[in-house]
Amino acid sequence: MMVFIKKIFLFLLPLLFIWVALECFYRTVESNYSYKHKMISNSYNDIETLVLGDSHAFFGINPEFMDTKTFNVSNISQSLYFDQLLFDKHVDSLPNLKNVVITIGYYSLSQLENTKEDRWRKYFYHHQMELDVPIINPLDVRKYSLALTRRFDKSITLLHDYMYKGTIVGCDNWGWGTYYKSTNNIPLVEGSRATAKRHEDFLMDFDENLVRLQSIIAYCKKIKCNVYLVDMPVYNEYLKLLNPSKLEKITNSCKDLASHYKNVTYINLREDIRIEDTDFYDPDHLNHKGAKKYTKIINQIISDPKNEG
Repeated sequence: MMVFIKKIFLFLLPLLFIWVALECFYRTVESNYSYKHKMISNSYNDIETLVLGDSHAFFGINPEFMDTKTFNVSNISQSLYFDQLLFDKHVDSLPNLKNVVITIGYYSLSQLENTKEDRWRKYFYHHQMELDVPIINPLDVRKYSLALTRRFDKSITLLHDYMYKGTIVGCDNWGWGTYYKSTNNIPLVEGSRATAKRHEDFLMDFDENLVRLQSIIAYCKKIKCNVYLVDMPVYNEYLKLLNPSKLEKITNSCKDLASHYKNVTYINLREDIRIEDTDFYDPDHLNHKGAKKYTKIINQIISDPKNEG
């Protein structure tokens, strides 16, 4: 019996070592989540504009080109569920907040909570951004161990990136994503088909996410803060492959919010006439050039005197 136990122990020992090593890595190495949490917490008294949203905001809205002190707390695949949690956590610590910018993409209003996009990210919001995340089961062991949240190969890739680059943070001091410099070398037309297919969830029920938006908007109204719902530019061929009925419903939903709440402005840049192919990294993300261009356009709208106060 003792021989059997010894063999089991020797078998488990390397696994235990790997688990401890990965846990230390995730707990000590700064990520986009922990870095943004640190930077927003250190900038509470300076922030006048808060940017929420998914990768379209993360890569597409650069605080450097805003007139107001802006922090971009968006992240890759960040749903309105997490936008609301982040807003609720930080808003009362932002005494000079004047504007909240929220990007609305093709799937933003229909996205369900706790889908595959949240499968591992929810634990990082909990651990590294200090959010209370209700969709995490208290009995889920991953709530207590980041090393168990991701596939082993993904963790090894991340570890390799850290060893090669010295960091896994992919944003600047004000939260803007710095990965997408030019293009991803996949032709925009070809990439459009794959991207449109990946983004189609076949859902048309916006109720839960509209409630989340209304909660943010209502609180902003209470503190005399403006809200800007921004439909970011996308490549035309990608747009053609999306469900026109859903696009119309998205537009109408945002327009309804803007007409119902005086502190809401809907900025629809989806088919903006100033869009150029060279603005894009891929069919639905702006590159550095596009981010600079469209941040300036958004800033111009926000800075309009009629939107003050």
